[in-house]
Amino acid sequence: MELVWLIPVAGLAAVLYASWLAWDVLRRDPGTPEMQNVASMIFEGAMAFLKRQYSTIALLALATAVIITLIVGGVSEGVKEIISEQNGDVVSIRYGEKVVGHWEEGLLTGIAFLVGAAASALAGYIGMYIAVRSNSRAASAATRSLSEAITVSLRGGAVSGFLVVALSLLGVSGIFLVYSQLLGNPDSIAPFLIVGFGFGASFVALFAQLGGGIYTKAADVGADLVGKVEAGIPEDDPRNAAVIADLGGDNVGDCAGRGADLFESMSA
Repeated sequence: MELVWLIPVAGLAAVLYASWLAWDVLRRDPGTPEMQNVASMIFEGAMAFLKRQYSTIALLALATAVIITLIVGGVSEGVKEIISEQNGDVVSIRYGEKVVGHWEEGLLTGIAFLVGAAASALAGYIGMYIAVRSNSRAASAATRSLSEAITVSLRGGAVSGFLVVALSLLGVSGIFLVYSQLLGNPDSIAPFLIVGFGFGASFVALFAQLGGGIYTKAADVGADLVGKVEAGIPEDDPRNAAVIADLGGDNVGDCAGRGADLFESMSA
């Protein structure tokens, strides 16, 4: 059982390293006033959309957690201890006494769902925040050297990568230890109680991917039709408001959405 504690320790180490990477990126030169102006508009658009999206997801997640609690608690017969016995080379498995009631199982599954949803949303949010802040810094670094620009870009992306893995390790191992050690349940039944964690992570990833993708594609088409076709403005010109919305949507869908999606894949 002692080896289980190495998992949250590894997760904390990954969080510390990701924090150092984020500090290293954010301390760099954000660029000229023009770069900062465009970056600030993209940041405001991305954050406004993400705030609205996560507010809706939070309400849906709470409602879904209640439904899961009622369904699992109403249908389940509770969780019995799994006992393995070895007689020579033969290993037999049997069920012991019921240690978790059906309503308790429903409640623990619902809580695990909410924890997974919150961790998935956090992974996406931090990944998008660092990505938006890295944009102007990578552009500014490119004016000095290719090597520095690549360093800023890779370290900005590595923040999201390390945090996804770290939050997955901390979330799964943390809820496992709480449900087994703190609540006094046998280790063998804890996996049956934390399945909701993966479902919660998938729930947020679904909305984050679809919502961000629809938003950015709508802005992309609008920018092309109005900007290039009607007004004759070059593609990705910041004078076109739809371009700012498009770039903000790229950060929401490709950073926040992808971060939540990767977190779901890791956790499930």
